[in-house]
Amino acid sequence: MQKKVLGICLVIALLEGFAGLGIEIYAIRISATYIGSSISITGVILAMVLIAIAIGYWYGGRLSQDIKTPRQALLKAGYVLSLSAICHAIACIIQLPLLAVMTSSTDSPILAAIGVGLLFGVGLAFGSTAIPLITQFLTLKYPNSDGVDAGKNAGMMVAITTVGSVLGSTLTPIILLPYIGLMSSLALFIAALAMSAWLCTKLAMQIHSDESTSSSAPTLNYMLALSAFVMTAGFILLNKTDTGYQTATGAWFINQTVIDHQLAVTITDKPGLSTSSCWIYLPKKNCHWYGKVTVEAINEIAPETLVFLGGAGMGTPSEVAYHNPTMALTVIDIDKGLPKIIEAHFLKAPIAPNIEFIGDDARGYLTRNSDARFDFMLIDAFQGRFVAGNLYTLEALTQFKANSQYIMANVIGMPNSEHGYTQTILKNWVEVFGDSAYILTQNDSSNLQNLILCNFACPGSQLLVRAEFLNNNQHVHTDDVPRLDRYLYRSIERL
Repeated sequence: MQKKVLGICLVIALLEGFAGLGIEIYAIRISATYIGSSISITGVILAMVLIAIAIGYWYGGRLSQDIKTPRQALLKAGYVLSLSAICHAIACIIQLPLLAVMTSSTDSPILAAIGVGLLFGVGLAFGSTAIPLITQFLTLKYPNSDGVDAGKNAGMMVAITTVGSVLGSTLTPIILLPYIGLMSSLALFIAALAMSAWLCTKLAMQIHSDESTSSSAPTLNYMLALSAFVMTAGFILLNKTDTGYQTATGAWFINQTVIDHQLAVTITDKPGLSTSSCWIYLPKKNCHWYGKVTVEAINEIAPETLVFLGGAGMGTPSEVAYHNPTMALTVIDIDKGLPKIIEAHFLKAPIAPNIEFIGDDARGYLTRNSDARFDFMLIDAFQGRFVAGNLYTLEALTQFKANSQYIMANVIGMPNSEHGYTQTILKNWVEVFGDSAYILTQNDSSNLQNLILCNFACPGSQLLVRAEFLNNNQHVHTDDVPRLDRYLYRSIERL
């Protein structure tokens, strides 16, 4: 009997840990659509989650002090687990409207990340409260005379809930999010919490006890757990929430549209804020001005080998490849699941046969293949609205200079001397390419916009060193001094 009871307690701890860390990964992913993804945002959400879990452990320990019987401990554990499931069910319903409100009311992604952490942290705190309560149950049920003590119980429960956390943090991004989607993954985590609440309550009622227990206590636990699952399932079924096409590293949103009286499509990982690629079906051309400039530059250079760092919808490389079948194009993107989405939902056709797709970190791949040579390179990798900072350090740009003769980069920035984020990128570009550094802007210094950087006189560009908005006092960005995140948030506060 003791082994059976212990096994059930371990299953409960495993489910709680799995759901807790799975929900953390979910929170980071769902918030990335609204506030972007960076080390700072991930760190803040992670910190909020850990604070919530710590509060839960502490409060569970306080509750345990007043519990005198094993049944009371289990019923209380089942109650807080059911509350955890309910809190996450409510978060499921209000999360997207709340994220939209937060991003519209504050320009600070750090504050928005704190809001995300609070939204899911309440449920996580209730969930972790159960672990000390179950530890108390085992200590009361099987005292020292049976060879089991409080220290061993606590270590065992924390170890198993940590194993569950490991499963949640690994299976969620690798299997659950890509294959069943965001909302279904959240429903699975809430179901795991509801199941753990049910197991706690069921076990409590099977434990022999001389104390009288109100029938309302287990009934309340069962009703809360069931309500959480029903609320979540009902919300998912009744609300057609678009969370994009999920891959292991991102989510892509497809939108059909009409441009110049022709059927077109856009793809983005930041709906409502930007589009990563735009494609017109009939002429097989991309429809972004910066894509058109890139194609024009490629046609002037007439390279034989090209590499694109960042794929997005692959609008620009697809146009070049379809209309120049003798050119050899390589597209490097960290999102290995991107080609299937591109072919099925964006291009609605096979990727051009002269495009080789490499699912890898662009800089990492070129570092490992430092002898690779390309006639032309386009750097077009983003994290949300902003560039992948590791591609714009002095070290990275110097390496790319050795990889390719002609280099262009598509960035989003603000061409004025006070926008630190943009100036960091521009300063690095000048530092590496000197008098060969060129820039193409839309002549509007007050708004974020696409900026085209070149190491040659690309169409419509001007020498960067002669640009009025270049701040020569700006610091450079090296691998040892990663400044882009700091300048990003400082600059956003001024927008």
